[in-house]
Amino acid sequence: MPDEPGRHLSEALGGQSAEPLSHDERVEHERVRNLIQGVLSCYNTLVNQETDADRKNVLEAERALHTEAFRRRVAMSPAERAEVLHTYPDLLNRLQADLGR
Repeated sequence: MPDEPGRHLSEALGGQSAEPLSHDERVEHERVRNLIQGVLSCYNTLVNQETDADRKNVLEAERALHTEAFRRRVAMSPAERAEVLHTYPDLLNRLQADLGR
């Protein structure tokens, strides 16, 4: 790769450079990450405690959906992050209630 002063490494590698996140954006990303992690933690516990095979399959499917959301969290659009911030707190509260926390 030739030395090209002033060219961002991402551009030199064929991608696009991105502006650093603002403080508010970093906080939002962290909140999204923490909410999804909390939901996944609850699903992991529920799956491990479940003895009914059908119910366990349902829980595992839900866990898989949220695992995918966790993997995608960095690439989520602002609308997707807003949806997580809007819906996950209630989901987390319900799951914690199911666990008796």
